[in-house]
Amino acid sequence: MKSMREYFLILAALLPVTVLVSSASWAESKLEATIFSYDGKNFVRSDTTLMTEKGQSAVGTKLDESSPAYKALIEKHSYTGPATLFGKDYEASYAPLIGGDGKLTGAVFAAIPKKAQ
Repeated sequence: MKSMREYFLILAALLPVTVLVSSASWAESKLEATIFSYDGKNFVRSDTTLMTEKGQSAVGTKLDESSPAYKALIEKHSYTGPATLFGKDYEASYAPLIGGDGKLTGAVFAAIPKKAQ
């Protein structure tokens, strides 16, 4: 039952992103995704498709505490909106992962790059 809830949360996080794009732009865009663990203070990227500015995997990097996403997640709320990560602009969705005991355990993230204007 717990794994079914986790799948639901991941799908719920992805839904706003898929609504943001048309099927034509979806075909041209790369979807980025991350699973964060939460240690009581930091959201750490446990698994991600994101790359740093140096071209290395962003696994092990932390979500910026000053970001609107961090502020929402710490309150166990979702965040959908703009995000700048590793020098790139995205339209992003973040959703908290909450354990059976009601404690925050992590988060999921999905995003598409914003097109240059």
